[in-house]
Amino acid sequence: MVRNRDKPITADSIFVRIKPEYDSVSRFHRAIFGENYRKEYAAKTKVPVLRVSQMMGGLKATQRGGGNQSRSLRLEDKNGKEYVLRSVEKYPEVLLPAALRETFAKDIIKDNMSAQHPFSALVVPELAKAGGIPHSNPIIGWVSPDDNLGEFESAFANTLCLFEEREPTGESDSSPKMDKKLTDDNDNRLDGPAWVKARAFDVLLGDWDRHEDQWRWKETKTKDGSLYSPVPRDRDQVFFRSDGLLQRYTQSSSLLPMMQGYERGIKDINWFLWEGREISSRWTANIEEEEFDKIVKDFCANYNDAVFEKALKKLPEPSYSLHHDAFLAQMRNRIATLPKLMNQYYHFFNRIVDIEVTNKNELIQITDAEKDGLRVKINKISKEGNIKDELFDRKFDPKVTKEIRVYMHNGNDSLILNNKKSNIKLRIIGGKGTKVYDFANSNGSVKLYGRTDKATYNGADINKIRKIISNDTSNFSYIPKDMYRRNSWLLNAGYNQDDGLLLGLIYKQTNPGFRKQPYGNSQTISFLHSFSTKAFRFNYKGEWLKALGKGDFVVKADAFAPNNTQNFFGLGNETPFNDGDNIRYYRARFNLYQVDASIRWRRPKSTFSVGPSYQYYKYNQEDNDGRFIENPSLLHSSDSITVRNEKMFAGAFVNFTNNTRDNDLLPTLGSYVDFKLLGYKGVNKYSNSYGQFTASIALYKNLDGRKNFILADRFGGGVTIGKPAFYQALYLGGQGNLLGYRQFRFAGEHTFYNNLELRAKLGDLVSYVLPGQIGLLGFYDVGRVWKRDETSTLWHHGVGGGVYFAPASLTVVRFVMGHSSDGWYPYVSLNFRY
Repeated sequence: MVRNRDKPITADSIFVRIKPEYDSVSRFHRAIFGENYRKEYAAKTKVPVLRVSQMMGGLKATQRGGGNQSRSLRLEDKNGKEYVLRSVEKYPEVLLPAALRETFAKDIIKDNMSAQHPFSALVVPELAKAGGIPHSNPIIGWVSPDDNLGEFESAFANTLCLFEEREPTGESDSSPKMDKKLTDDNDNRLDGPAWVKARAFDVLLGDWDRHEDQWRWKETKTKDGSLYSPVPRDRDQVFFRSDGLLQRYTQSSSLLPMMQGYERGIKDINWFLWEGREISSRWTANIEEEEFDKIVKDFCANYNDAVFEKALKKLPEPSYSLHHDAFLAQMRNRIATLPKLMNQYYHFFNRIVDIEVTNKNELIQITDAEKDGLRVKINKISKEGNIKDELFDRKFDPKVTKEIRVYMHNGNDSLILNNKKSNIKLRIIGGKGTKVYDFANSNGSVKLYGRTDKATYNGADINKIRKIISNDTSNFSYIPKDMYRRNSWLLNAGYNQDDGLLLGLIYKQTNPGFRKQPYGNSQTISFLHSFSTKAFRFNYKGEWLKALGKGDFVVKADAFAPNNTQNFFGLGNETPFNDGDNIRYYRARFNLYQVDASIRWRRPKSTFSVGPSYQYYKYNQEDNDGRFIENPSLLHSSDSITVRNEKMFAGAFVNFTNNTRDNDLLPTLGSYVDFKLLGYKGVNKYSNSYGQFTASIALYKNLDGRKNFILADRFGGGVTIGKPAFYQALYLGGQGNLLGYRQFRFAGEHTFYNNLELRAKLGDLVSYVLPGQIGLLGFYDVGRVWKRDETSTLWHHGVGGGVYFAPASLTVVRFVMGHSSDGWYPYVSLNFRY
């Protein structure tokens, strides 16, 4: 079969417009998504023609590659030296979840590629040469059709590509391979000063995307081993710009804080240097602040306007003219502020320090240093047991470093601790080899993570050391430190007949912790406002994982105030409600505050919590004038005549959950169990003591092999002893457990209910705006409450149905209508009830 192909281009250069559609958007679009480099992509630009069969003595395509966004092609010359072609146009849709790749999200993320300057890689060689940074020598040109492209010709011919040496400094290692060589042999080491310079160079360029695959490592033989120096590659993000409102938001939140645009100064140097943090964690602990600052200062001394101008002149017109002044001003600013920025990063990243020894034999000595600091010194141990060459020696300042983690791998190592003064926290993590520990003096907090075998413990202060002993590899494997706090904001919303529109926000902050997953601690603050009743709800939840041995410490605080509103129709299973009455008559206004603290033990599928609880109730008579709650004879609760009085309670609770669902959002199989036992003692004369046990068991069953029909059934209820206040009763009605009724429709001392739902998946909606699973659901709810001295055989029934939509499987939006003897009621909420 004869293949139709374009003719080779004979000219040496050609005019191209890379992506003119970037510049055809409205002012509003530019305000939201940024001006970026739209003009550069749309401008008519002269570029060289790349004929691979005539370059470097003749090149041939060998294999296709590419990262997450680029398409690349590996080329080889007659001597086997490799080069690479990489597309200037990016294809970022591969970064999206599959469900979003045919939606507006694809267009947004592709449009955001205009934030990458198409020719910025051309300025790198001159700047790198001035700073002593290894670099390639890229050419950006138009690829001519060529037989030597082989089967890849259709993908690369007549496209704009960057051409460069694959390994500009010669043969080099990948980051994982380099890591292994450093771990295996203490005669190998990383060139720390070169790494610091390379990171400072990234800041100068605005190149935030420096993950470990963006580095190669040049090996230089030394007397005893090898020195590994960083060789940066793939300079796609140089001069990255992000001046749209949406981009500014994502960078100011926890979404993409490292993507800081070149149009302004560095906002947060710590997040900017997020990528590459694992390399910094493992191999740069031996650099003290004075040396670090000198490296950066010496690096900055290499740059002036002449260097900048020489680099910028590598840009083709009109790119050079469009942003020359802005680039020059920003490079001046970055060089001027770089020493301060990098010092800030040094202090941030050295609050916790990882020190790794190797799989060879080493002696670690940890002793006092001046100003209440610590000195860590590491030497080789020969096969004969003799102390040999020094490998590491650094003094740690407690004003900078708060914690040191020493990782001992598979060698036969000795550790001596002689710390009489410093309060710097120490974590010592042993490996598989034989370990000898001598804890002569220990002043601060010291934790030892070791194995059950091959360990000897000596020293007068051995009993001051907290030992965590286990042969599980997770106890002594290396996990790079995580210094980064994450913040997120979420919308909180809902609707029901009683509260009307509910709208609020949820803020969550998570902080990392040592050997703690998914985080060390989290703080969640939320509020919700009812536009119908004008009520507010504020909630706080703090979690500290494994804060008490294997137990988590959890604190919850809830404030249903001001203007908290709750329906109350009186205690009993047959309390009347005339739909013709104004529902406002049944709304009780009171403020309620509650604080719970607990210890929680987690297993993969279950949790068990226990802890104290405090509750405070305040009633405002003026807000309730003329309402049902002001009629003691109708309430039938234990506090009918004291509803106006403040109440205070102190007690405790126990909670157990077990979750075997196959998917928390859209379960098709499994179960969810929730048991809670609580008891409160009244601590003032208007407060009565009581206890409650509540339980719910939800079961899920896939009715067909394709998971299109799901039966979800939940049984629940509770029993009460003592004399609870009206608001402490067990309730049925509304969103929680009895659709077709008002919220809190029935109140009693005991309750039982059953919720049965059939969820039918209609299909996976392929929508340009938002894809996701869409389906129908039908429900039947039944339940009742019990009250002392009441004789009732009535069960309340609610039936109805609705639709649900799970956009991109991120949440579930649910709309249902429920019918009962009280009438029809609509409900809108996020996520299923159970």
